[in-house]
Amino acid sequence: MWSTVLNTLSLARRQRARHASLIGWAEPRGLAFEPRRDGACAFTGAWSGHAVRIELQAAGRPYLEGQELNARADIGVPLPTGVVLMNRSLKRAMERWSAYVYSQITNSLETVAQDLPEEVRWLSTFRDAGWQGPDEAFFARYAVLTDSPEEARALIDPAVVQALMHWPDDARSPDTPLLLMRVRGKLQLRLQLEPTRHPGCERHALDLFESLSQRLLAQARDLSSRA
Repeated sequence: MWSTVLNTLSLARRQRARHASLIGWAEPRGLAFEPRRDGACAFTGAWSGHAVRIELQAAGRPYLEGQELNARADIGVPLPTGVVLMNRSLKRAMERWSAYVYSQITNSLETVAQDLPEEVRWLSTFRDAGWQGPDEAFFARYAVLTDSPEEARALIDPAVVQALMHWPDDARSPDTPLLLMRVRGKLQLRLQLEPTRHPGCERHALDLFESLSQRLLAQARDLSSRA
């Protein structure tokens, strides 16, 4: 028994040292550190009473490689519309994946509707939106898919555009996959980690995630107070 306890404590110490930068970001924001094996970890807690979970783990989708940072926040108000931002290069990769998924499904239309991954449905139901304001370089680098362009413009405001276009020390490749979604009542960020970890980029992405989460939570509280 004691060897198990000591191994668990040793794992926790190693993981805290390995993820010190993320722990330094998460714990002041009320998120508890959960060490896992194979270098993975999670941070869990709540902002304004709504669940938040951030995981560093092996990439979980076929369009991502290596490790990913996956952050999710419940924003409290389910909305019928959606906004999905991703790299242009990721959109092309997702389109190829979508074509493969369609080619593998040969059953009835009902089965297709049930089996299609969410990302494939985005490509078929959301349109690639653009609007005046951001520099052309922004829309050359990122695609914004939505069924509500007005909502997309409100969510991806100038501060978000600035954050997405300017990463610390220009250490992040424009083609390294990034996915930011506000779909139904949740905000989610998926970030493929660079082969050589860059803590500044990870914190930068989480700063953006927190800022958007807090803004959406404030809007949810405002809607609730008007009801």
